[in-house]
Amino acid sequence: MTTTAAFSAMYDFALELIRRHSGAGVARFTARVALVDDARSSQSPYVDARLLPRPGNTFSHRVMRRLDQNLAARYDLAALADTFNVSTRTLLRRFADETGRSPLAHLQSARVRRARHLLETTDRTVAAISAAVGCSDAGTFAALFAKHTGHRPRDYRATFRRGARG
Repeated sequence: MTTTAAFSAMYDFALELIRRHSGAGVARFTARVALVDDARSSQSPYVDARLLPRPGNTFSHRVMRRLDQNLAARYDLAALADTFNVSTRTLLRRFADETGRSPLAHLQSARVRRARHLLETTDRTVAAISAAVGCSDAGTFAALFAKHTGHRPRDYRATFRRGARG
């Protein structure tokens, strides 16, 4: 029988050393960059979207910036299209051509990214975080968060704040 437990233990050991010498935040960031998780059930929570390539000053970049700056606002495709002086069809087509997804998909990812940060760094309730990122229903938000990260918000907080409390 062959296992990879020793390989995994090496990551645990390295992260513990980093946590002891540089703090929980640096250890958490290192784990994300290395795509490492204690439970190792899913790697998606460790992908830091800031490290992914982003388009330059394209149409989609301007739309993303607008969405990112207004996370808590209600998503209104027609109003968004009006902001950029295009039809909704043109907005959807151009955005998809440049990014391969919809503006709503980007907004949902941005909301989850912000929620991850708030879960890691604050003691706000899940309902308060849900409202802060523009989701009026905490249950719907929890389902969206789980779809993107593989964890329910409370489980995510327990996993990623573990080192910060000790």
